[in-house]
Amino acid sequence: MKEFFYRPNNAWVGDVIPYYEDNEFKLFYLHGWRENYREGLDHGWHLIGTSDFCDYREYGACKILGGTGHVLKVENTYHLFYCIFPEGKQLVCHATGTDLMNWTTIPEDTFSADNLIYELSDWRDPFVFWNEEEGQYWMILAAMAKGASNRKGCVALLTSQDLKKWTCREPLYAPNIHVGAHECPDLFQMGDWWYLVYSNYTDRFATFYRMSRSLNGPWITPKVDTFDGRAFYAAKSVSDGRNRYLFGWNPTKNDDLFGWNPPKHPGKDYDTWDWGGNLVVHEIIQRPDGTLAVKVPDSVNAAFAVEQPLHVDGITGTWTSSALDEHVCESPYAFAASLTQEELPDRCKVSLDIRFSELTQGAGVMLRAGEGLDDAYYVTLEPQRNRVTFRGPIMQSEEGGKTFPYEVELERPIELLPDRYHELLIFIDGSICEIYINGEVAISARMYDIERGKLGLFVSQGNAQFKHVRVRRSEVNLM
Repeated sequence: MKEFFYRPNNAWVGDVIPYYEDNEFKLFYLHGWRENYREGLDHGWHLIGTSDFCDYREYGACKILGGTGHVLKVENTYHLFYCIFPEGKQLVCHATGTDLMNWTTIPEDTFSADNLIYELSDWRDPFVFWNEEEGQYWMILAAMAKGASNRKGCVALLTSQDLKKWTCREPLYAPNIHVGAHECPDLFQMGDWWYLVYSNYTDRFATFYRMSRSLNGPWITPKVDTFDGRAFYAAKSVSDGRNRYLFGWNPTKNDDLFGWNPPKHPGKDYDTWDWGGNLVVHEIIQRPDGTLAVKVPDSVNAAFAVEQPLHVDGITGTWTSSALDEHVCESPYAFAASLTQEELPDRCKVSLDIRFSELTQGAGVMLRAGEGLDDAYYVTLEPQRNRVTFRGPIMQSEEGGKTFPYEVELERPIELLPDRYHELLIFIDGSICEIYINGEVAISARMYDIERGKLGLFVSQGNAQFKHVRVRRSEVNLM
């Protein structure tokens, strides 16, 4: 059976370090055992391979016991850079090998921050490449710059001629935005633009990007500077020579970490986000103006080809369905919804096109919906706010308004123009939910507490048309 959102048996995927060679994406990742760990199991870096993001080959543990880093090949030697955390310190380490599984560490190459330009507290996640213009190697790191403010998170810059001795330079990017370091930095060029990617969990929690015509900056912040939302993190990229892909993780939710959950709530949708989860792959798209977008990889999209029968019935409001496979509802002053007779499969792709009138407040789909319509996961296009939101059943609960101090669980900005169709692709696999809109905006989510239910269509205070509503499986025999 295909595995679209990889996770190892009894463990979880942490930060991914992608490398491409021999027509295969070689994906190193930090192996997260959690409570399943027992003596004799390997921590640290593990390696998997895939050519299509649908089937994964497990190579096993690499015997590198450390945090995120980078792999590059120079002539016939592979170089692996990573970080370790002895006694509260953060150090960068170097290892070499003649293949991707067997590594020889070089202890004398281990080094810390300089304590002049950079603080000793944060020094991790090295990324290394050859700078053709300067004729030397560059290393960028998640670091904290010296300074009076606590907003010292930055992308550090070091240079080397031999990959062994490194010289600290002023930060590549130090905007004084984040209190925490700019984690898992990544750097690549597409056309005339350079792109700097990093993740951060202070101020905002996401994987960000910046763009520049030059490695020397200035680094421009685009209008939408993230690839996904809160449930996608630590993403790094690699190209196969044709397309570039972004590899991050969709975190699980397994703990009421701060004791905030309602005492009578038995589920997990309220729980706090974990470190690590399932692998999620987005394909990076470059727009004509240089800004970046993401879409589902073509191979994953094409793998869901077995169409399931659907019969849609109106529940509230007046709905009309045409022979042209279009469901129309005019409800300018109220909420209206319809449901399929069939339940959604546990693993499937939902696809449809939505068009709405100018003053529509919201339109979208319900996932795993019950007849009462409150027990559902809502994906809502909100044209008045130019955003797409994800809300679970916990947002429908009353509890006297005490359950949440905020309006939505997850949201992404998107330009939503009236009187044109917007394409939705939603991939569901157990608790995983990956949403793509117009082939450019992604929002990752989790769905724990409702395991079964129907597909719903809805419009709130407006008019909407839904066409090409389809549910497809990847395999005929899935239940």
